[in-house]
Amino acid sequence: MKTIKTRKARTQRRAVKTKPTKGEVTPPPRAKNTGEHGAPPPGGAPTGIRVRMYRIGFGDFFLVTVPTPSGPKHILIDCGVHTKDTHSIAAAVADMAQETNKQLSLIIVTHRHADHVTGFSKCKDAFQQFKVERIWMSWYEDPTDSKAINLQANIAAVAGELHLALAARKDPASEEFKNMVENITDAMPASGGLQNQGAFEVLRSFPGKPPIDYYKAGDTPTLPPSLVAAGLQAQILGPPDDPNIIAKTDKSSEEYIASAGAIQMGPIKPFANAFRVRPEDYTSDVFRLVPRSVIESHVAQVQPDLLAAKAAMANNMINNQSLVALFTFKGKTLLFAGDAQWGNWANFLFGGVTGTTMKPESEAILAKLDFYKVGHHGSTNATPKSALAAMRAGCVAMCSTAIGAYNAVPRDALVTAIDQRTKDQLARSDQVAAGDAKADPKAGTLPSGVFKANTITNDAGTCGYIDYEL
Repeated sequence: MKTIKTRKARTQRRAVKTKPTKGEVTPPPRAKNTGEHGAPPPGGAPTGIRVRMYRIGFGDFFLVTVPTPSGPKHILIDCGVHTKDTHSIAAAVADMAQETNKQLSLIIVTHRHADHVTGFSKCKDAFQQFKVERIWMSWYEDPTDSKAINLQANIAAVAGELHLALAARKDPASEEFKNMVENITDAMPASGGLQNQGAFEVLRSFPGKPPIDYYKAGDTPTLPPSLVAAGLQAQILGPPDDPNIIAKTDKSSEEYIASAGAIQMGPIKPFANAFRVRPEDYTSDVFRLVPRSVIESHVAQVQPDLLAAKAAMANNMINNQSLVALFTFKGKTLLFAGDAQWGNWANFLFGGVTGTTMKPESEAILAKLDFYKVGHHGSTNATPKSALAAMRAGCVAMCSTAIGAYNAVPRDALVTAIDQRTKDQLARSDQVAAGDAKADPKAGTLPSGVFKANTITNDAGTCGYIDYEL
């Protein structure tokens, strides 16, 4: 049996100057509870561990509540929205503030994409009133790790180049790549400007300067004492610390087939045919000062096709940096995979991207799994076939997603496979109303008797969430 190597996680304690608050803002009161799907409000602290999935659009916002001898404690896993915004994140954060009494035992930031972090910047004033005990991030966010810093800088540079190359394009394929760029970088108008950077500034400047831990696969995480006392256990399953493995984002044999009607991502053509000529049509004196081969080389480096391919890879590499956490509580196990893609999964499943035999310890984890947070909003390369097949039949799954945000996400074939594996116990965030969005009829009906869905109206707006209690 192979053993995953561990290393001591770095903990950051940095004094940060913060602006004085003119008085604490009281969380907006809950004015109305629609009690969708006939489910009453949760009503009081849960007797078991509870997972709450807020609907905010295309993004993740999960609140895990753990009963302890000193009262319920809370874990926030990501808080962000990118496209298909339901304009409900402020109301959702306000609801969370009331639910938690503005106290979070742990915040987990799986990776740096806008759809996982921008809630911290959008709702900066609200978060500055929270008391946080500890924060976990992927080792790729460690400001003292030169390898991580260089990798992130290279990804950002590619995204910036693609933004310039595709700025004037309006075709569906180009719009898809623009969304990827805006999700990567925080300097694009559609992201509101500097929201990713602002999110990390908020995370690193909570009152009381909570420690920040940076983890990789196999590290032993440090839980806040209250969660340890409650009996909660945690394992870090990803990401690996090898950038070469992170770069492996796809494996066709592990992916679910394309959905019917998916947009085909053909070559991007920046110029109409009327402006195209063959190289031999130029006279020889055109290349007198600069040789043709040199010009062609420079042009090739800035072709949208090439940059789009690089951006798709860069986008997936950030997904593949996701911190993957497994929690165990009173015999129940919960897997939060962030947006981990093939390399991250392969490292956990097979010990690397070339392995073919699943590690016994990994097989054992999946065989007894009770809850799975579906990876990357239901993307085809974020839940490998081998992983889903190894999960316990009848486990429960939640997927935060939105139809039409990205090409064939969520993947219909994958959703069907998860439905079958969970025995029709899959909840989707777009099955509950929130903000200015109604429950999406294309998402199907929330399984009855398993989940509780509610839409809450407060002074910050209207938010919707789905609860599952183990």
